[in-house]
Amino acid sequence: MNIPIDRLLGLARIAEHTERMSGHTANLDAIAHGMRAVAKDTEALPALRENMALVAEATSVLEPMDGRMAKIEDAMPVLVEVQQHLSRVPETLERLEQRIDRLSALMERLLDSMGELSGSVDSLQESVGPLGRMARRFPGQNRSE
Repeated sequence: MNIPIDRLLGLARIAEHTERMSGHTANLDAIAHGMRAVAKDTEALPALRENMALVAEATSVLEPMDGRMAKIEDAMPVLVEVQQHLSRVPETLERLEQRIDRLSALMERLLDSMGELSGSVDSLQESVGPLGRMARRFPGQNRSE
């Protein structure tokens, strides 16, 4: 069998190209396996998108809440001062209660004294009544008064 040389050279070139193709395509199985893994992993993306929408909706209250928290933070020094004043309220109320008790005792004594004074005034009026009648009898006194 006699094969022309140019054909033999062509076959040699085909063999060489085939070997190079074999080297280039050797990784195709690994690439295909990787692509299948990527496809499997991306199957979760639609559900993830829905879940992210739910998370965004659920956390939408955080932005206005952040503003309210800032206002509370700004008010904290005043609240601390108020708390300090409030901590003194029981002591102040106790002092007020003691003073009110003293005032109440003084008021009772005053009422007792006023009752005694009223009795003394009545007694004095009775005692002075006859003197007034006598004084009206002195000359120069107007009897109509």
